[in-house]
Amino acid sequence: MINIIKYICVGVLMLNLYACSNKLEYGPDPYAGGRESVDVVFGEAAPMPSQAKPGSEVVFDVRGLLKYKDQLKFYINNIPAEIKAVSDSTLTSIVPENCSTGGVKVVVDGQIFAGPMLPIIGKISVDPTFQSGVGANGPIYSILRTSANQLFIGGSFTDYNGNAASSKISGIARITNNGEFVRGMQFGQGITGAITSMSEIANKDILISGNLTQYDTIKLVRNMTTISPTGALQVQSTPILNLTSDPAKSNLIAPVFNGGTLSPIVKSFYQNNKVTAVGQFGYYTSNYYTRSTFDNILIDNFPMGGVVRMSANGTLDDSYFVNKNTLPYKGFDGVNGVVNDAFLQDDGKLILVGAFTRFNNTQSANYIVRLKDDGNFDADFQVGSGANGFISDISYSNLTKRYLVTGAFTVFNGKPANGMALLHEDGSLDTDFHSLGFTSGTPNYSVQLSNGMTIVTGSFTKYNNVVREGFMVVDGKGNLVKDYNNTGKLVGTISDALEGTNSLGQKTVTLVGIIQSFNGKSNLGNIVRLTLLD
Repeated sequence: MINIIKYICVGVLMLNLYACSNKLEYGPDPYAGGRESVDVVFGEAAPMPSQAKPGSEVVFDVRGLLKYKDQLKFYINNIPAEIKAVSDSTLTSIVPENCSTGGVKVVVDGQIFAGPMLPIIGKISVDPTFQSGVGANGPIYSILRTSANQLFIGGSFTDYNGNAASSKISGIARITNNGEFVRGMQFGQGITGAITSMSEIANKDILISGNLTQYDTIKLVRNMTTISPTGALQVQSTPILNLTSDPAKSNLIAPVFNGGTLSPIVKSFYQNNKVTAVGQFGYYTSNYYTRSTFDNILIDNFPMGGVVRMSANGTLDDSYFVNKNTLPYKGFDGVNGVVNDAFLQDDGKLILVGAFTRFNNTQSANYIVRLKDDGNFDADFQVGSGANGFISDISYSNLTKRYLVTGAFTVFNGKPANGMALLHEDGSLDTDFHSLGFTSGTPNYSVQLSNGMTIVTGSFTKYNNVVREGFMVVDGKGNLVKDYNNTGKLVGTISDALEGTNSLGQKTVTLVGIIQSFNGKSNLGNIVRLTLLD
């Protein structure tokens, strides 16, 4: 016990001596040599003017710059901007020529100070007359204007601008030309699944397709069906086999359109009283009512490799895309990959684009192929070796008679084509068009407008080394169009677009898809309308 106390006393004595020492060594200061703190602060006042054109002077409310005036760098939307003057409370800058809407920042000795957003004035802007509010609460994949000037949107959403509280909304809605929700439509419970494509057919009904297993309370939908202009599913009383004594089980309320696919449809078309569908499906299917009972609906499947053509009521057209050299007959195998998009020409020929390299296991088809009006491979389509990477999208211009394809490729038919290629109607490359190169991403959607310009969207951050974050407007040569590239960053994916005119008589383009934000504005609800001034 005495030894234990002795050791404790010695230990306490050593601690006291150590604590009293003034010669302790702590090692080097970990913060020595750091940069001096820079006291630069942006104020709350808006820039003067609050929006500006390229080449104009703008005064920004920012303090603490004067003593660093020889070390400053200033940027507008990540583009270096000329500093005209600096005071204790302001910085005056010249808006760069290729500038677009975005945030400003000051850089002092490598330290970055973020400032406000500066809207750039140009000929394209978000349309303030479009009253979509918070829009849809899910993706919008398709937008359609009918011959009666009705607007429909389809996708995978359950609300539009807060109207779900009073109206059932599921995958489809009608809106006014100003973007407002139209009440009183007969959608019932809407769709179960998602709508990816819509077309108006001859009797003014609307063909909808996608991943659809049910419309309203009817569960006999096979990924496509028809609805009336009022939104009601087109149904009829269909005779079925009745093995009971209950006469009510002798008929079934079923969709008028009796046809579809076993797997989702990417795109569908209506032309000359025929319906053409494209997707990742392996079978055409229809409900076989003749041998069905009220409680057991039989289906009839026919092998089809991702392309099928039907009559207007859904009956299979076995003269299209069907190999009759084998018994039993079956559809062609189609492409050996994924179809991302398609376009049906006026002459019935169908162009497919996507991630595939062969058609029917025999013909080379590097990410693009055209089918004749009977569904056979079209060797006259002069795309040559095609693309060297997948194609996301194809658009057509009635004005120029050209196709624009976009995607993750750098070469098309042996020629440089960084993400974009313009094709003549015969598939040959338009050599007057040149993609000037994308940075940090690729284009994945385009719409060729009636004025000859093209909107291109995607994941890119620059085009031709000019900041264009996910959105740009190019001309028929592939150049950025002056005054039409003033808008800011697009975050999201565009699926469809529709040209129109607003209440002020201005040309508009409505974009739908999965849109998180655009031009500094969020909560757009996956739909935004732009105005394009002449």
